Amino acid sequence: MLNDNNSELKKFHLFHSKPVFVPVSLIIWLFIMCLYEYLTYTDSILPILVRKQPLEVILPIFNQLFVALFFLFGITNIIIAIRYVIIKDKVKESELAILAQETPADWHPKVELLYTTYNDFIPYALAQCLKQTYDNTQGVILDNSTDPKYIKMIDDFVIAHPNVKLVRDSQNKHAKAGNLNNYLCNGTHDYDYFVILDSDELLENRFVEKCLKMFYYNNIGILQCNHISGQNSNSFMHTFSSSGNVFWPVQNVVRSAEGGWLNKTVSGVSVDQTGGALCIELGHGVMMSRECFEDIGQIPYAVAEDLCTSIEATLKGWNIKFASQIYGNEAFPVNMTALMIRSSKFCSANFEFFRKYASRIIKSKTLSLYQKIDLFCFTLSVPISAFQYISLIIVSILCPLLHIPLVTQLFMLVPVLVCYFSQTLVDSIFHLKNGMKFLDLLIYEVESMLLYGSFYFITVKSTILALMNKPAKFIVTPKVNECITFLHAIRNHYQGILFSIFTIIVCIAISGSCWVLLSFIPGCFGFLFEMQANHRTSEEQIKADKLQNYSDKALQVGNTETVNWND
Repeated sequence: MLNDNNSELKKFHLFHSKPVFVPVSLIIWLFIMCLYEYLTYTDSILPILVRKQPLEVILPIFNQLFVALFFLFGITNIIIAIRYVIIKDKVKESELAILAQETPADWHPKVELLYTTYNDFIPYALAQCLKQTYDNTQGVILDNSTDPKYIKMIDDFVIAHPNVKLVRDSQNKHAKAGNLNNYLCNGTHDYDYFVILDSDELLENRFVEKCLKMFYYNNIGILQCNHISGQNSNSFMHTFSSSGNVFWPVQNVVRSAEGGWLNKTVSGVSVDQTGGALCIELGHGVMMSRECFEDIGQIPYAVAEDLCTSIEATLKGWNIKFASQIYGNEAFPVNMTALMIRSSKFCSANFEFFRKYASRIIKSKTLSLYQKIDLFCFTLSVPISAFQYISLIIVSILCPLLHIPLVTQLFMLVPVLVCYFSQTLVDSIFHLKNGMKFLDLLIYEVESMLLYGSFYFITVKSTILALMNKPAKFIVTPKVNECITFLHAIRNHYQGILFSIFTIIVCIAISGSCWVLLSFIPGCFGFLFEMQANHRTSEEQIKADKLQNYSDKALQVGNTETVNWND
């Protein structure tokens, strides 16, 4: 890292901006909420008070808390996308200016690639990651596997790649965080930076070289890099992977640019530029400096270890930034069950994060109010569908059952729809801009609505368990698809199907409204996407065979062939 006082290098700093997206989102949110609350008060709450039934007013007021959250989340989704369009070229220009520079010949830090695996080792992925243009790079396999098949596969890989270190955690505690700490916190190490890799991670060949330039020219402790969802070897993965290609840059470019700048001093942490958002490392494809890690002490023992690490680093005064022009490639969940497992894990993990860090975040003087609000919205992005379900139940069952007047049911459902379709709208705009045909886009949006609309049950279940303080569990997302029949799909998702059918029947029977079908019909038919993973086009079959072939070769001594990172 270089001293910021070096004026010759200031032009190579990452682009940064004053807070914009959160303040603008709050202004729009306050305006909409004032209008919505006025209509709700005059047409719903006031009639209740006139009837002198004050206890009944509690329910619609309670629902307004969810309404506020839905509008806030929906508005921030739209504003952050607009902000991204405005600044993305400037961000790209600043990054390319840095990447075009050279680092001094006498600056040659050692970088370790920490490949974490638990019964999901993918030989071609690690073999490709090791093909870095930067020569002072060391591969390290951190293995928690218990399956003999994967243990043997890893042993064979190390034989074929003798320069790769293998470290096994026999205790296998605390999942990914424990796996990393078992290596980083034990023994003497000579690394200067390390990169965290998930088992399906692919890195471009210049990944390490590019990241080091970002560290050299900027005062940062953690660098999160961009990702595309590739390696799509079946129709399910191919259909739904494109959403991640929009989410990663839109969300992270803005948070990085508006994340402010911190300065560590002898007396503590000073804020050079107040941040309006919080840039977060996402657990893989991320480089961290040794100084930053040793200051934190360890990777926090939590399911959302990446989010917790980000907070620990930020509170210690380390800057976290996002590199939109440095890429990794991750596999989209292989089937619907894998995607639901990931969503359930994220949901419970985010609640665990709130329990661990809410008090520290609120009291923090390092984080601005805008950053705290942004973190709040970001963390609730997964469990928010559970709150949507609760709001729908209030509007479509409880209020009609208790004869509590509403403006109209559709009016009361607007916040849910705004929240639900905000991300869909953003995806649609960027897909059209990237060349997707309008008809294909309509089909994709309908498929997405059916798929993600069927996640109510798993999200509500995870939320309830989390609120009951059931410990979050780190569940490895399955990487292999087994052929699923129609009966197997029903068996895997019967709880969600019954949950949706029961909700629809009760809502219609009590309120006589069919608007609820917009939210719960997907839960009745979404399970059909489980079988989509069974199908492969000829192109997808070629890719699947190709990737398997690369994995087989990666286990052979003397093989130098690796998969193209952007395949």
